[in-house]
Amino acid sequence: TSHPVGCAVALKNLDLLEESVLAHTQAVAPYFQAQLKTLEELPLVGEVRGVGLMGCVECVADRESKDPLQLDKDVGKRIDAHCHELGLLVRPLINMCVMSPPLIITREQIDDMVAILREGISRTMD
Repeated sequence: TSHPVGCAVALKNLDLLEESVLAHTQAVAPYFQAQLKTLEELPLVGEVRGVGLMGCVECVADRESKDPLQLDKDVGKRIDAHCHELGLLVRPLINMCVMSPPLIITREQIDDMVAILREGISRTMD
């Protein structure tokens, strides 16, 4: 309904949500990006990029030349399958894995996420 008291309460809730979620996101986003960047040490990973709480891990055939993987390798789907077994859902796009965690993610959860992603990529390399 559009009762004035209900509307006032809803607006106040939105204010509180925007303040705390925005501040939290600004605090954890650099950590998220830094942790994802650690995956660049894996031989299959050619580039890690992102902004805020959005990240992409791109896999390549050769790290030096950045030669792309063959499309029939389904590396993104294979990494996703391994990660799914370990409790993490990623968005596979050909040779990339894209992540957009919830805005309320904690540093500990980021550590868990990156550890699972690292293991999923490692299993795919085997």
